Amino acid sequence: MTTVPTRLVSLALMVAVTVLWGGSSALLAVLAAPTTSCLVAFGGAATLLIVARLRGENPWRAFVAHPALYLRLGGLETANLVLYVTALRIGPLPVVVPLHLAAPVLLISIGLVRGRRPPTVPVAIELLLVGAAMWLVTTHHPASLAVGEVAAGCLLALASAACVAILVSLIAREAEARSTVTSAGLQILLAAIAGTPLLAIDPPTPRSAAELLAVGALLLGPGFALYWRALRRLDATTASIIGLNEAVVAALVGALCTGTRLTVATVGAGALVLGAVGLEQWSASGRDAPP
Repeated sequence: MTTVPTRLVSLALMVAVTVLWGGSSALLAVLAAPTTSCLVAFGGAATLLIVARLRGENPWRAFVAHPALYLRLGGLETANLVLYVTALRIGPLPVVVPLHLAAPVLLISIGLVRGRRPPTVPVAIELLLVGAAMWLVTTHHPASLAVGEVAAGCLLALASAACVAILVSLIAREAEARSTVTSAGLQILLAAIAGTPLLAIDPPTPRSAAELLAVGALLLGPGFALYWRALRRLDATTASIIGLNEAVVAALVGALCTGTRLTVATVGAGALVLGAVGLEQWSASGRDAPP
């Protein structure tokens, strides 16, 4: 049984994850192109795998023991990174990040189509909120962005959210039985290797490469390790609610450090998406509560 102090530690770890990932999202919005996303993964993987070896762990042995699991995690993470970085480059940041976190809403839609989820009022409200957010940001956006670009950014962020939904399910199922540092390191190392051929399309400058490696080493990688650790004790609902803080951090860092313009429309659309995801978590808690 999870004790109160242990749960508080897990909650604190999840908050730290959102701060690290929110900062990395804001920086990737200006630093990374889709073809260079593997460098961010390499930076994070290097940090985690070095730490794993210093702790006496053997990442290669862990991979050989469960290659299918780690290849699947790496493939999903590759797709997630490429889609997410592409969406961040298109923007706008305050909406792309929340849409990236809307994986629970996507799962609702799949459940409705497959008949696994009843069409209730909260479900209808959630889907309307997401639709309204996409309409708002598509019709009210910075003059420098075309309508098609904004719509593409939203759709790519939702595709990234689909990858996240599958990843979270896998990690939540496997976290308790795996080493957090080794597993997180292998996940993003395989994603980095899979994305390496893209570097030939648009090679980065040495300075850009160093910046991307640093973002991965200092923000993305540690965030993955803490995420695996937090999911050992937190349920998916609680983790998802705290995860919404990533969008807040990304918007703030983007506005302060990367020159992102926070318009009323983009902030409002982001709030709508966060409301939809939060409503889903609230309704999920009601469904899971004992009678």
